[in-house]
Amino acid sequence: MRYIIERPLQSLGTDTVLSYLVDSQKISYVSQGPLRMNVMKMSMHGLKMIPGHISPLMSLNRLPIEKVRQTISERVRIGTTTLLASAEVNYLHEAETELKRTRHLLISSSIDYCIGLSMSPEKITPQMMSFCRKQKIPFIQLICKDFAQLTHVIWERISEANFSYGTVIFPTFPANIDQKLKNTWQKKWNELSVKHQIPTLFHDLCETEAISLPSLKMLGLYPVKGGLFTGSDADYCIYRTDVIDDTLQAVIVRGKIVFTDNHPETHQGFGKEIIVVKTRRFGESLVSRV
Repeated sequence: MRYIIERPLQSLGTDTVLSYLVDSQKISYVSQGPLRMNVMKMSMHGLKMIPGHISPLMSLNRLPIEKVRQTISERVRIGTTTLLASAEVNYLHEAETELKRTRHLLISSSIDYCIGLSMSPEKITPQMMSFCRKQKIPFIQLICKDFAQLTHVIWERISEANFSYGTVIFPTFPANIDQKLKNTWQKKWNELSVKHQIPTLFHDLCETEAISLPSLKMLGLYPVKGGLFTGSDADYCIYRTDVIDDTLQAVIVRGKIVFTDNHPETHQGFGKEIIVVKTRRFGESLVSRV
């Protein structure tokens, strides 16, 4: 379906109107001012339009399918258009099976998803990195109990095996530890990752919050996801602004309405897997985090 969205920027203190041409599920052209084309037009006057959220749902293959569906439905209702999901594995020979399990759990998703791996630091090996390169696995979450686990990994070999694709590797620490200690561990990890040139995230992933723009860039999802530019997927949310608090009215994924306040979560199964061809697109320099 081909259509034009006319988006006024009055909330930014300007009378400028941006016009977005949506074609083949993507934003194919952005213009300042109206586009004179013989296609359907949608006016956003009285409404607010923002890019869709990307939020994490890690170790998804450990969840029952009912919980997965419930969580996806809840995420859609708050404006999520893409999930960052992971398959938790213990050994390399399990990885392919667990990835298939994760994809099966997401088969009825109405929103898009990107899949990585979760594991303990002891399980990351050069062979695992070779698997990630061949399968285009964009990230590995290291589930840590304490920082000492990270010091036992031979990072020189991991870095060498990871050089050509650049799978992003990041640790997560227990939520119940002291925040000051967690910050200390995170700082040590940042120093370690810079020393060994390990692509990593520099902001914690919170499952109740949208992923930050710098993290999206590092993961290689931006600007296809998380932006409203020429070439971006047509993922956006529409909010009503005629009430005290902005109210989500519709969620659109690749140009198709998957949620409205009148008809919750339609088009189940419309979501597709996002394959990251290259990580760290427009990503922050590793050195700048030290």
